[in-house]
Amino acid sequence: MQTTFVKLDNILTQYADIWRTSPFSTPKPSWLDSHPKLQEWLLTLSDEDVDRLQGDDNLLCQQIAAYFPVAQEIYSLIQLPFSNGRTLAERSYAWQRDVPGRKVEQIEAFAAATGEVTSPLIEWCSGKLHLGRYLAEQFNVPVLGLEINSSLVQQANQLALRMKSDARVEQCDVLSVEAEHKLNDQQHAIALHACGGLHVSLLHGCVEKRVQRITLSPCCYHRFNQSAIYQPLSSIAKGSGLQLDEDDLRSAVRQSNTAAERERTKRKALQRWRLGFDLLQRDVRGVDEYLPVPSLSVKLLETNFRHFCQHAAGIKGLTLPNDLDFDDYEIEGERRFFEYARYELVRMTFRRALECWLVLDRVMYLEECGYQCSLSQFCAAELTPRNLLIDAIQR
Repeated sequence: MQTTFVKLDNILTQYADIWRTSPFSTPKPSWLDSHPKLQEWLLTLSDEDVDRLQGDDNLLCQQIAAYFPVAQEIYSLIQLPFSNGRTLAERSYAWQRDVPGRKVEQIEAFAAATGEVTSPLIEWCSGKLHLGRYLAEQFNVPVLGLEINSSLVQQANQLALRMKSDARVEQCDVLSVEAEHKLNDQQHAIALHACGGLHVSLLHGCVEKRVQRITLSPCCYHRFNQSAIYQPLSSIAKGSGLQLDEDDLRSAVRQSNTAAERERTKRKALQRWRLGFDLLQRDVRGVDEYLPVPSLSVKLLETNFRHFCQHAAGIKGLTLPNDLDFDDYEIEGERRFFEYARYELVRMTFRRALECWLVLDRVMYLEECGYQCSLSQFCAAELTPRNLLIDAIQR
């Protein structure tokens, strides 16, 4: 794992100018001049091709490698084994109450990959404790959930009572010292899709309290961090010259292949208008640079492009001339989106590499602290792109 990390680190450092430059804010990325064949190939892709490549890291690396050779090396480095999931006993479906369908499948896959559970469980950021209740029912072990949202705590305990499960949830901020005091060396800590700083606090707490086992699927590395710059956990990552900010961390989880088609269509339409407005504001201001606009509601799509631009301009304190040809800018926004969606694939080539870099940092940290670790995929990316599983056992 250390060898893989070092290779990923070298690639991410060498190509940082490429994966950090967004074609959304920079219409003509610098790599266009040095990779003309790559540009030519990208512009031949259909919308269906783009959607398929955006949702499949392996396919993207394989197809782009002919025009961007480093993608082949990235492909080889991001190949992680799938967990040898055990077949769990058939149980009642009571635990599925209030669980969305996709979440049910994710929980079952996570549980199968976890395998035998023999110790009391503590679920970090437990929500309604769906995962914990499922494992408690499977293995006859008690489970304690920690959750900050009082409404979710109440609902979780009601569900556990209805199932007659040896499970309970306490209201607790997992970033607090109080949460660390809930941990002990007899426990098995679990977390499915705990975000950034939240799961880092779990790792620190588990190491401090010598928790027996940790089974974790990390998510959203940019959230709940205490610093604007990512603070590596392992000594090897601390020695890297690669410094990651919040935008870099977001790049590791930029996938929407599990979003509903309707939502993806709306997001694309909003991006087209934003790109049209970007061209407009450059001309109005007489400054050829991107003007950041906060996130805008998809409800604006119920209006028209003119209204959208006036709304965005109002947010930025920009006065628009009366003689603007909004139709022309809307058409140009369509053209920009066509190029952007294809040029963005080059950045996406590094997406899984960034995520593996971050997850390996966590694995190496745990190994340095006396844990024996495995890293695998607990389900297919179609079920969730955040499918990496760290399983660590105290030596």
